[in-house]
Amino acid sequence: MNESYLSETKILNFNHEAIQQLIIERDWMNLDSYNKIGAAYTFVKDEIYFGYNRSDDIAANEVLADGYGQCNTKGNLLMALLRALGIQCRFHGFTIEQKLQKGAIPSYVFWLAPKYIIHSWVEVF
Repeated sequence: MNESYLSETKILNFNHEAIQQLIIERDWMNLDSYNKIGAAYTFVKDEIYFGYNRSDDIAANEVLADGYGQCNTKGNLLMALLRALGIQCRFHGFTIEQKLQKGAIPSYVFWLAPKYIIHSWVEVF
């Protein structure tokens, strides 16, 4: 086991009261590992709406409070939830071209979007 993939950080602040409360309310600690992953993933996918937060490097509890995020910030929350549940995970990303953002960004401001952006996801071990 690589302990760094379970560590709490400033962004992955899984000991925050709001995150711990969510885990308790949903009774996720009583699930097996496979279902813990599924529950956390489904929550972030379905209950945290798509939108742009004030910054990509906000803490997981702030994403939860906002109730929305994009790949980077939803990833912050998902990783915090997974680590709180004892699931090793890490952040991964790569560069995508502007044209792949079409549909996620309104057409009237699309030309303002950077030509390249980092797209990210969470990898689970």
